Amino acid sequence: IDTPLLIGCGGSNSPQVTGWSQVLGPGPSPRWTQAAVLDPARQDVVVFGGFGAGNEVWIFSFTSRSWTRVDAPNGPSPRASPAAVSDPHGDRMVVVGGLTSAPTDEAWAFSFATHTWSPLPKGPSPRFDMGAATDGIHAWFYGGFMAGLQATDELWQLDLASNTWSLLPQSQVRPSPRTNMGIAFNEGSLYIIGGHDANGVTPGTWRYDFSSNTWSQLSPRGTPSAEAHLASATDNLCGVLLLAGGDHDDGIDVNTTDVFSFSQPSFVRLPATTDFAPSRRHSVLVLEPQKQTFMLFGGLHDPSQLLGDTWLYHLERCPQ
Repeated sequence: IDTPLLIGCGGSNSPQVTGWSQVLGPGPSPRWTQAAVLDPARQDVVVFGGFGAGNEVWIFSFTSRSWTRVDAPNGPSPRASPAAVSDPHGDRMVVVGGLTSAPTDEAWAFSFATHTWSPLPKGPSPRFDMGAATDGIHAWFYGGFMAGLQATDELWQLDLASNTWSLLPQSQVRPSPRTNMGIAFNEGSLYIIGGHDANGVTPGTWRYDFSSNTWSQLSPRGTPSAEAHLASATDNLCGVLLLAGGDHDDGIDVNTTDVFSFSQPSFVRLPATTDFAPSRRHSVLVLEPQKQTFMLFGGLHDPSQLLGDTWLYHLERCPQ
């Protein structure tokens, strides 16, 4: 995999290589498969659920670089591996599915302003380990495991203004059913990277065109460091998707961060004088675009060590 320079987001043309820095201080207990989204109005990350967490809600402030647990009663039961997106217009987090004692089909909204939960209409049948992405108007939920670890390739769309669901059509040529993929929305298309089913990794990079409801498989330059259990976050300013950690569905984790360019397409390694440590899978990655800073939290380190650490990476330049 190539190592990029950081260029094009302002400032000097000289490349500046930075790295991950750990945030010290009190915070959530170790957990993995939690959901996390950005509250853009308050420059906060909202984290919910996960193995080891029950139904806790925690908020990380990019401004103070500190954690706060919030009391949010009458919400979802404890669950792991839910999918979630931020709805800036609704000032809320939308949480779908997850694993309780069995896969669930529940959908919930968490108000950023009042820290209260409200149930939403159900859409997909019970499932967990879905990929989720949004453009702020719609949210999309792809794949996941249904009962019996049956992977699906369904693509569901939620209209965020009306809370109405639709199952989108897909072309005959399309990705195999999968879970735990990297996922992003950019300029009218949905992208998925890697993932796995019950038998192992499902490699490949695919793009779904919403104007034609068709999939096409891409042939990007380079390869990602991991193929499953990736933490991913989209940087629309730079036109890239960052992929942190993960494995090859083998429990052998990495602690590197890859950059997928939508326009190239290509994979390159994010330059870092310091990588987050230890290596991990099933963590979460969230971008605060005004600060151009990514937050990585938690996860699982091989073979079964739960993590509760917090790391930040500030982009001085766009990775190319």
